[in-house]
Amino acid sequence: MIAETIKQSNTKTYSTTKWASKVFLYMFMAIGITAVVATIIGLIFTYAFPIVYGNEVNLDAAKAYIGLFIASFILYIPLILWIQFSVFREKSRPMIPFILYSIVMGVFISGFTMFVPFHLIAISFGLTCLTFGIMFLIGWFSKRDLSILGMIAMGMFIGILFISLFNVLWMLFFPGFETIYWVISYGMFAAMLLITIFDINRVKKASDRGEQSDKTAILCAFNLYVDFIYIFIRILSIVVRIYARSKN
Repeated sequence: MIAETIKQSNTKTYSTTKWASKVFLYMFMAIGITAVVATIIGLIFTYAFPIVYGNEVNLDAAKAYIGLFIASFILYIPLILWIQFSVFREKSRPMIPFILYSIVMGVFISGFTMFVPFHLIAISFGLTCLTFGIMFLIGWFSKRDLSILGMIAMGMFIGILFISLFNVLWMLFFPGFETIYWVISYGMFAAMLLITIFDINRVKKASDRGEQSDKTAILCAFNLYVDFIYIFIRILSIVVRIYARSKN
């Protein structure tokens, strides 16, 4: 009887680990697609069909890139809705919109690969992996209910997002005053870190409850992917600012 109980416990642990591994595999697959797309587009519009050639701007290349960016922006919201609703439809395939979404994000991030030095991107990616790893350890091994933390983090994020809408007007009246910018920047970054902890904890809970379908894995991977990309963009912006100030 004891041996059978141990066997069942080991089987459940293996199943949980296998499903969680699938979630993170999907997430890093999407990150890889985004990185490849951003790199290819960056190389095309930097070398093969450069937007900036010497001291002049190639209008045809600029129009092509802007058109690609606008098309991606149009697809952005519909793809998010497609992913969210396809999880609840029996015959839907959420992996398709997830892949398309990662391609769209590659188009958005391609601007960094064109104008930001590669070593700064590499440093930012390494810092993002380190930060995400720390958030993973906190969210995965926490024994407490983090639902309240998720609500607080989401409230912070939405509140700071509304404040950021007024930041443009503030900068018009006080162009040299950056206090609000830094408050918004670091506030949203902190909120996103908390959301990441909450999302990772939700993956752990879903796994423990036996919600181990492939569609649930894709939805969880999508949420973690969005968290990772946001953290990367925020860290990259900070690294670029520090680098620019060190050059002055």
